[in-house]
Amino acid sequence: MVLQNLKNFIKKKGGWIPFDSFMFECLYGNDDSYYMRKNTSLSGLPFGPSGDYVTSASLGHWMARAYADIYAGIISKTSNIDKEVFAIREYGPGTGELAAKILIELFDQGILPKKYEMLEISQSFIEFQKNKIADILKRHDESLYLKANNILEWKLVQVDREEFAISTDIDPINGLVIASEIIDSFPVKVALWQPTDEILELGIRINHEGDLEFQNQLADDKLIEKVLYRKNQALENGYLWTTPRMLDICFHTERWLKILMGKLSYGELIISDYGLERYELDSDNRIESNVTAFFKHTQTSKLNECLKNVGSQDLTYLVDFSQLSEFFLDQNDCYFHLKSQAAWLIDSGVLDHFSRNQDFLTKGHEMIKEVGNLQKLISDNEMGQSFLFCHVFKNNSRA
Repeated sequence: MVLQNLKNFIKKKGGWIPFDSFMFECLYGNDDSYYMRKNTSLSGLPFGPSGDYVTSASLGHWMARAYADIYAGIISKTSNIDKEVFAIREYGPGTGELAAKILIELFDQGILPKKYEMLEISQSFIEFQKNKIADILKRHDESLYLKANNILEWKLVQVDREEFAISTDIDPINGLVIASEIIDSFPVKVALWQPTDEILELGIRINHEGDLEFQNQLADDKLIEKVLYRKNQALENGYLWTTPRMLDICFHTERWLKILMGKLSYGELIISDYGLERYELDSDNRIESNVTAFFKHTQTSKLNECLKNVGSQDLTYLVDFSQLSEFFLDQNDCYFHLKSQAAWLIDSGVLDHFSRNQDFLTKGHEMIKEVGNLQKLISDNEMGQSFLFCHVFKNNSRA
């Protein structure tokens, strides 16, 4: 169904669409697309052991403990604001497991937020999250489950083919905003820079056999401007481009950040994702697109593979964290830190928590599992250096 809808869309657009349009149709274009599928069973979700990939948020209680400590720090250092008005907002809450574990941590500390709001694009995911969270909270403490019913709130977010992230009817908050593995799912353009020829844009057409295939077209002025900016910046960093290279450029990130920050009155924002800074993205040895596909826990970085399993596999790419840095450096009401996941977790005190939590790790099997999860989160060979964390502090409180 997704493939046929995609082919109809390509024909409607004159026989060719840019890669970002292809990515949107595969992931969000209709009810059968990857993130819009109407299946509330675990096997229908894209994440988790039965899906296509596992997120760091699902690996034990360590991430939840770190986020809970940050929330506790926000309210403890803001004495002139009643802690009862603080809230937590999570974009793309996945299975809901992270939210449930954060609430458990805050319940045990006696500092539950006024509201825990979750923004989701899929009604099916929302229904699954509600059931998952209820199950986790009931097993921990029935009274927490009852309190959480008055705290948890879901908002269904709409996405648009042209602008992608559109303004959602949400209230400004004081508190903590979490956006884990969100930006790498934004539709991205793929440009081809050539030393002696014009800048091209990668797109998709239907060949004579009726199959999808890649085809380049001349890039428009907006994309050319972005490519030349990256080229000149690379030169300033000591990288002279001499061979053809592909660049992944997302036009939706800055607009989404403006919407996100416009709704955070005071507090902290934590954006985490697979990604790199631009000096690595545009170095001499990185000349291919970073777009990749995930299907049944198998990752492929070959672009041709992205044309397969249309609507049934995830499409993603390495986030340009320099784009985030440039955005936040241009703001006058916040400051930020950029760290690897390992550094962020260690700085949050996760190793201290581990050494003090022998009461939590009483059973041998549970201890082995939690140690393994922590190793994955902070190990250079696992996820420790693959994820970057942009931790933003918004300091324009009027209180």
